[in-house]
Amino acid sequence: MKKVLLVAILLIGFRSVNAQVFSGTQEIEKANKEGLYISVAVDDKYVKQAWQVELAKYGKVEVGRSVTYKVNNAIMPTISGDPVMLASKITSEKGRTKIFMSIGMGEEVYVGGTHPQYAAAEKILNDFVEVINLQEGVRMEEKTMEGVADKQKKTIKTGDKLVRAIEDNKREKEKFLKKIEENKAELEKLLTDVEQNKKNQISMGENVNVQQKKVEEAKTKVPKQ
Repeated sequence: MKKVLLVAILLIGFRSVNAQVFSGTQEIEKANKEGLYISVAVDDKYVKQAWQVELAKYGKVEVGRSVTYKVNNAIMPTISGDPVMLASKITSEKGRTKIFMSIGMGEEVYVGGTHPQYAAAEKILNDFVEVINLQEGVRMEEKTMEGVADKQKKTIKTGDKLVRAIEDNKREKEKFLKKIEENKAELEKLLTDVEQNKKNQISMGENVNVQQKKVEEAKTKVPKQ
């Protein structure tokens, strides 16, 4: 049962991919052309570049106004053994890019929905879309990578700031430790000076007493009048 379900899912997915290609008409250089078209959610800037490279596989590409392309006498072996007239136009609307391709077989015969070579033409568009979607995936991953790289740079920059901050902190600590040692030495000197001052005060006090006695003795020697 699981196997049957898996096959059903794959078939639905296959049909959804094929359903992306449609038959229709498009005005190219003031003339309506029959053909096939497909749309992708990729910026037309990238689609134009890749599509021109794709068309160049079939011959010399002439680029016209309004993003039109022509390959006269295009060699497309999967479509025809004879040269064909290949015309294309790219338009964009609501975030999607539409790729229209017209293959003229001569006598106003175009590859359309009922043409025997429709599947071969459809494959060209499907294969191109597969590639362009893969390229878009690469661009998205590269964009994500740029964001990750930017975050990495910021993280490294923050790390460098933290390292510098640690070095600054170490230097400040060394300054404070040196200041503490200097303060300690200054305190010890002050304490020594205080003790010496106390001794000096006692000594000076004794000298004052001795001198006071001498003054008193000298006064007693002075005759009274």
